[in-house]
Amino acid sequence: MSPSSRDAFEEPLLVLEAEFHDPDAYVLTLRGTADATTSDQLEDAFTRAAGQGTPLIVDLGAMTFGDATLLGLLLNACQDTRLILVGPVTATFRRRLSVSGTEAIFTICPSLSRALASLA
Repeated sequence: MSPSSRDAFEEPLLVLEAEFHDPDAYVLTLRGTADATTSDQLEDAFTRAAGQGTPLIVDLGAMTFGDATLLGLLLNACQDTRLILVGPVTATFRRRLSVSGTEAIFTICPSLSRALASLA
């Protein structure tokens, strides 16, 4: 996809954050485009999540695009805590995981409820 055609589909990033109890988890839901232009917003959200000291669930089901910036934050997060991704993950981001050889590192659940259940 050329940059100009990608721009036509770009949506601003919205990061929703939530705490769950029983089981304890911190959830980041990403909607829209997660890339270098939103790195400050993403870094802030991942920093807050790291401060919780609980497993982290990152819901990518509404993400329209994610680049290496997001992948780097996910890789850093999984070094510090248990990390579960929620899909469906876009074909482009799944390809990024595959090409980078990191796909096997992540647990991807089809829904938030399944991700939470896997922590129980």
